[in-house]
Formats: sequence, structure tokens, C-alpha cells
Amino acid sequence: MSRRKVKINRSDASRLSTPVLKDRFTGVVRDLSTDGRGVVQAPDGQVVFVAGVWQGEEVEIERSRRGKSASAELISLLQPSEARRTPECGYHREGSCGGCPWMFVDYPTQLKQKQARLEKVLERINSNAASCSMLGASHALAYRNRAQFKSNGVKLGYVAQGSHEIVDVTYCPVLNEVNQLHLEVLRRSLPNSDWRTSKNRQWTTIDIDDERGTPLVNQRQTFRQGNSEQNEQLRAWLRIRLAHLSRPDAVFELFCGSGNLTEVIAEQVDVPIIAIEGDETCLKALSARNLSKVQPVRINLFSQHSIVDNMPESQPGIGVVLDPPRDGLKEREALKPWFTRAQWVVYVSCDLTTWERDAAFLQSCGLDLDEASGLDMFPQTPHIETLSVFTRRG
Repeated sequence: MSRRKVKINRSDASRLSTPVLKDRFTGVVRDLSTDGRGVVQAPDGQVVFVAGVWQGEEVEIERSRRGKSASAELISLLQPSEARRTPECGYHREGSCGGCPWMFVDYPTQLKQKQARLEKVLERINSNAASCSMLGASHALAYRNRAQFKSNGVKLGYVAQGSHEIVDVTYCPVLNEVNQLHLEVLRRSLPNSDWRTSKNRQWTTIDIDDERGTPLVNQRQTFRQGNSEQNEQLRAWLRIRLAHLSRPDAVFELFCGSGNLTEVIAEQVDVPIIAIEGDETCLKALSARNLSKVQPVRINLFSQHSIVDNMPESQPGIGVVLDPPRDGLKEREALKPWFTRAQWVVYVSCDLTTWERDAAFLQSCGLDLDEASGLDMFPQTPHIETLSVFTRRG
């Protein structure tokens, strides 16, 4: 293949930055980091991280920061990947939105990279899991059912990656049709004096949701999965797994939220379900579902004291389902009695790094990993949702 050099236009914000030291060199992107940046080794041996590049590409880069986490800026592509494409978003450039860092790569290649990352993790934890697949999305664009914008009364959009600047957005290709209309309506109110910055407020936060007609301004939104289509894949996956697992005496659901998975559990099991969550607003939303077998319990699962003081007594023969935030099982030792007595554990994780740590912990509790699959909740990003099943050893 002939070598072709592609010049990269860097943003004004990038050019105005003041690095400690700059030096240019060429290299090959040998891997991708957990946040999706390219990993390149400098001539002096230091590993640097570069946004906007793909594994296998030969690049010219400029190192802009040294230290444990050295970073570099892409100057030109000497040998681009065949998977490169033109991003569908006009804000996809260095120093701009940054919300879809992989939009410059075709979708099948994104999925292959995500599956490869999951397979590497399974190798590290010495897993013999029977399944390792990646559940891709039917729609890689126009999928987001909710979003959060920032405004200073003049601009409305997303905060630029690595800065406090608002990127003024008129169109976002990952928003679904309803939310794109929300964005258009909100922009008609600009300039808006009610959204201006103040001494006590850096910007106004505006949340939109395709199930809610009125945007929330400076109000906390109850968590909801951001991709309705993929959330249905997640629920279908859980439904099938629960149908094939042994009947427990009870099911403990940790980090139940507002009941997205609780509803599926209640459909599939005929035993008591103890649904545990630390957020009162979420528990109110769960109670509104009127699930007869479900007992909501408020416990802060990130607090050892809250767990020890309030957790219901553990018992042999339970099943555990959990879908925690990115921190995962932060208080693992406090929760250990429930995992050491569980027949099985279904773990849905939104952070592969913490899932790897927690998988090793569950193995130490006498559980074997039977299955680990990936689900692509957010196409155009490095994010991986990990769906896993652990069963009692022996």
C-alpha cells in the first residue's frame, strides 16, 4: 500500500495551549487505551496517548505533556487505517465536543475493537467463559434518548473535552429524532437571560429526554439507560439468562435504580426480590411500578457503614443481580457474605476496568464466570457494557 500523508487541522484552542515541552516524531499506534486514545511509543521509550488515531496507523505526532500520562497531538497521518471515514458530525475535531471520539472509524471496526478489549480482559482473569460476543446496535446514529446540555445564555451545547468552554451545537447526529427537536426548540430561546452565568453558577444545565416533554433546567434527572434499543437488548438478554439459572430462595438486586432490570426479574422468578438502592428518587420510581414480589430497601452501597447497619441478613441459596455505576463493587468486603452464599450472580457493568477487578473478587468467593458478553450501548465511543453470569463452583 502506498504511503499517503494526511494533514490534520488543529483547532485554535489547541494552538493556543501552552505545553511544557513539544517535540515531534513519527510512530505506529500499537494499541488503544481504555478511554479510546491511541498508544504510541516515543523514540525515548515513553508511552504517549493520542486522540483521533486508530490501531496500526503510522502517525506524526507532537508530544505536549510529559509525566506518567504523557499526551500528544496528531499532526498528520502517514498511513491511515482503511477503516477511517469522514465523521457525520461537524463538531468532531480536536478541541471541540469530544463526545463521540470514535466517529472517524466505521462501525464494524468499532465493534471488533470492543470485542478484542473484552477478550483481553478475559485472558487476564484466566476465564474459560463459554461466550464472548459483542451485541452491536442496529442504529449507530440517532440513538440517544436523553442528553444534557450546558448554556451560558448565549451558547447552548456540550462542554468541550478537557476545557470549560461550551461548544455551541445546532445539530447532534447521535440524538434521536425527538431529542433533536428538543434541541431546536431550546435554541429558539437564545439569547436567554435566565441561563446566564453568575457568581455562583458556571452555566445552566438542561436535561432532555424523549419520554418527557419539558426539559429539566438545573434539576437532577433520574438515571435511565441512554439507548432505548440497546436497553431492550439488555433486558432480553437478562430475561433469557434468568430462565436458565437455578431457582434461588430469593433474589437480591443491588443498585436497582428505578427498576429497569427489576421489572425483568419480577417477570422471570417466583421468589421474593429485595431491590437495594441508595437514591430515594430512584426508589420512588421503582415503587411506582407496583411490582408485587419486590421489596425496595434503601442502602448506600458505596458506604461500608450503611451496608453493615442496614443490609438484610444473607442466606444460602440466593441469586444476585447487580448493575452498578462505574465504581462497581467499591465496598466488596462488606458485601462478601452475600456473594459467598449466592448460587449465581448476574453482573451488568458499565466500566470494563472495574468489572475486571470485581470479576476476580467474585471468583475468590467461589464463583466461576460462565459467560461474558459485550453490549454496545454507545456507538461512536469506546464505552462497553459488560453482561456476565457467574455460578457457584462445583
